[in-house]
Amino acid sequence: MGSFHLKTYNFLMENLFLPLFDIARGTSRFKCSRILRKTQWYDRRNLERLQKNNLRLLIKHAYDTVPYYNKIFRERGLYPSDIRNVEDLVKLPILTKTAVRKNLRALVSRSYPAKKLIRSTSGGSGDQLRFYITKDQLSWEVAAEYRAYEWAGSRRGDSCFLFWGSPIDMSKRKSIQWQLGMNVERTHIIDTFALSNEALSRSASLLELHNPSVIRGYSSSIYLMAKYLIENGIKSVRPRTVLTTAEALSSHMRETIEEAFSCSVFDFYGSREIGSLAAECKEHSGYHISAENVAIEFVNSGEHVAAGEKGVVLLTSLRNFGMPFIRYQIGDVAVPSGDSCGCGRGLPLMQQIEGRVSDFLALYDNRLDRIIPVGPVYIILNNAMIHVPLQSVRIYQENLNSFLINAVKDKAFSDKDADRLITFLRSYLGQSVNIKIEFVDYLPPAPSGKRPTFISKINPFEQSG
Repeated sequence: MGSFHLKTYNFLMENLFLPLFDIARGTSRFKCSRILRKTQWYDRRNLERLQKNNLRLLIKHAYDTVPYYNKIFRERGLYPSDIRNVEDLVKLPILTKTAVRKNLRALVSRSYPAKKLIRSTSGGSGDQLRFYITKDQLSWEVAAEYRAYEWAGSRRGDSCFLFWGSPIDMSKRKSIQWQLGMNVERTHIIDTFALSNEALSRSASLLELHNPSVIRGYSSSIYLMAKYLIENGIKSVRPRTVLTTAEALSSHMRETIEEAFSCSVFDFYGSREIGSLAAECKEHSGYHISAENVAIEFVNSGEHVAAGEKGVVLLTSLRNFGMPFIRYQIGDVAVPSGDSCGCGRGLPLMQQIEGRVSDFLALYDNRLDRIIPVGPVYIILNNAMIHVPLQSVRIYQENLNSFLINAVKDKAFSDKDADRLITFLRSYLGQSVNIKIEFVDYLPPAPSGKRPTFISKINPFEQSG
């Protein structure tokens, strides 16, 4: 598609197809997009005022119409007027996934009949969470998502290859509505649930044939694709931009992807329950939080952390009045920032996404006499793969002293490298830990479609207090 025709198609997508989709679906994504394009340029003070107003409306609504929250307020002797800003949210309990499962009906607003709610799910087959959103929530989250894509230089209607493997999404592929939407948006899906060398080869051929403007999807899947292109000397795939999401993006992964595709990588942070949360702009100085739609807390030991400190992420959706999520613990760890971005947007910044809580190794610190979170394991694994020729690695931690390593050998791997890998890991984990290595031909994805580098039964943030 030529430059002129592409710009025309982008214009039609924005100003004709999207409004028509909104009319057909009863959503208002077009309207929300126009608002968010404007509010992103508000200064910090006006954005904080907007967020506070949205939060107060949500809290009042939850108190009046949501049985779960009305009970919590009464039990704690609180009124909506006691929650005036994000700092005041500490007066309310954290909403865990277990609490959502146990109180699903009580979390739904009495003012929303079932026919006005959209049923949705998150997680894999063994850890699936059911919840409900409104069309208004859907409109705002999609608008924020595409605003973030615009920061990366992507527009609606650009040809896109989506590396995705979520069973929740892939099950919809046969529906006429899904296929129509993908065709209109010019999006081709690469199913990454079984990303073998053969599958990577087929994907490489498709990328060379179509040479899409945008590549988007799981960080690990795009990284594996990039690594394959480099190893096979394929340099003809030149997208305008790459957007990674769903998994922590390490510096090594970013460098590999940028080398393979010869363009910048933009990392995107979102969740199924709430949608678009934060994303990078062209300054790459952090992640702009979609403060109009969500309030994000960063906590450790029940208190908000300072800028530059790690904290467990708690989310409050400001748009879902059908089933409010207030202080929802998504399971991630991140670092807030007190800086402003050079791009001029007033949206607050998140400095870094450290990964899932389960990405953190837990070791016993004799000096402190307690279990501590050591750090995101993918940093250790990235360093290991620089020194030892491996295609991919996954660590399992059953207890504080034992680790099982599953690894896929690279072509240059030798028997001596196994000992080098154990020596390297012990330099991080300590000499007394038990490390067992099992070499495999393939590391399957989790039920969610993601490819975790670390699976642990220990939560250091719950046991370190």
